Amino acid sequence: MTPPLLTLAMIVRNEETFLGRCLLSVKNLADEIIVVDTGSLDATKQIALDAGAKIVDFPWCDDFSAARNAGLDVATGRWILVLDADEYLPEPSVSAIREIITSHNLPDHAFHLVNKSTTDGGLTGVSGLIVRLFPNNPQVRYEWPVHEQVVTSLQREGVSIANTNIEIIHTGYSSAAVNAAKQARNLRILEKMTSTAEPAHPMAWFLKGGALLDLEKTEEALAAYIQCAEMTQPIDSIHASALVRCATCLSDLKRFDQIPALQPSSQPSDWHPELLLLRAQAEIHLGNTPSGLEFLHLLFNSPSRPLIPAYDPIRIRIRAVMELASLFEKTDPSKGVKLLRLASLSLQSGREITWPDILSLDQN
Repeated sequence: MTPPLLTLAMIVRNEETFLGRCLLSVKNLADEIIVVDTGSLDATKQIALDAGAKIVDFPWCDDFSAARNAGLDVATGRWILVLDADEYLPEPSVSAIREIITSHNLPDHAFHLVNKSTTDGGLTGVSGLIVRLFPNNPQVRYEWPVHEQVVTSLQREGVSIANTNIEIIHTGYSSAAVNAAKQARNLRILEKMTSTAEPAHPMAWFLKGGALLDLEKTEEALAAYIQCAEMTQPIDSIHASALVRCATCLSDLKRFDQIPALQPSSQPSDWHPELLLLRAQAEIHLGNTPSGLEFLHLLFNSPSRPLIPAYDPIRIRIRAVMELASLFEKTDPSKGVKLLRLASLSLQSGREITWPDILSLDQN
């Protein structure tokens, strides 16, 4: 008997609000749906059953990988697609995934999809690459109890990972209260990971910093990011990512004088856009306005690409425009107003602001 082509594998708990939207988005794509339920008390299970899903009951044990793998263990499709209940696929993504899985005679690659966390249907949002489409292989399983990922097992199996621009729309962090609850849960798990006798992986410290920062425990977050940076080499991507978040913390703490000391090994033109912005703001705050403007210029000329930490290319440029507007508040108020209008238009249209847009203001 020919196995299904694609299995959608999910873990859920009390997701009656969003699950129907997710399952509807893959109605014409998934041949099999496996839903691992970790203790729902609402209508989640019935919604899944109505969509034709197979339910796997899994007692929650503070381990996302264990729950993910319980679904993979019973999946029979040749391809695995992983989604969360608060995510969905727009139609162009459905078509693109269908093209991938039908054009490969054998599933021999995994694929990065673009996870876009958004509150406006995808017009703006924070994007990051994440492996969500991969071959069904009993040796390919998730690892890490929180912020679980499948990359390491794919690499051990020699499965190549290709990038795509296929978007997953994620809406789960649209509520501050929901985000805080999730981060409190994540922090509890990460505290266990970083308090063992064996030194924790640097990524565990990076993720712990993220949970602490979201919970507004900025001093503790800074300490976690410093720990991550000290455990890694300047050439490591996670090292540069930790420096970005160190700058975020220092800016929030108003320690602008410490930000210039954060120097990634790459050239400034290749720095993370958020670090360019924070460095610019620090230089301006310290009275080095020409240097600050140079970093803002680099920011507007930096390509938009998924990075760690994830960022919203539209909003980061809007923040840069707001910084410019504040500079002109006293010297050229009319230009400051034009900059604010430009920022507003960018937010409304979802179009990224470019340096030529800035220059054109002097001609209008």
